[in-house]
Amino acid sequence: MSTSGCFNPEQLVELTNILDEYCLQANIAGAHSAREQLARRLIVLFQGGIVKPDDIKKVLDSLPPDMHV
Repeated sequence: MSTSGCFNPEQLVELTNILDEYCLQANIAGAHSAREQLARRLIVLFQGGIVKPDDIKKVLDSLPPDMHV
């Protein structure tokens, strides 16, 4: 991420892929509010320095199940 807070196209693709994969595994439909919450969480993680896909997935896997409803 740049210092301006913007994501470059490659980062956006990577974050979208992580979100899509996670939602598929968790049976979260595209229009479900949990998907939007997860997307926000991904952005916060990435901005906080967690940028490796495996590290992001570990954090998502540790979220409580009620976050997905």
